[in-house]
Amino acid sequence: MVNIFVSALSVITALIGAITTLLASLHTNHHENFGDKFKTLQQERDNLLEDYQNERKRRIELEEKYEKLKKKLENTV
Repeated sequence: MVNIFVSALSVITALIGAITTLLASLHTNHHENFGDKFKTLQQERDNLLEDYQNERKRRIELEEKYEKLKKKLENTV
């Protein structure tokens, strides 16, 4: 009876070890995928920031031109 109990406990322990190893392996792979996704998101963020800064500069230039034209028009009236 004790022999069966010890054998069953050994099998259960081996199964738990195998499952733990599998989960650890999957977690590592999953973590690496997040690293790639994070790098991609950082690149997209940098691209969007650059686009925003370019559009902001363009908007400021257009506002300055508008103000100059507005003053010129007011002076002609």
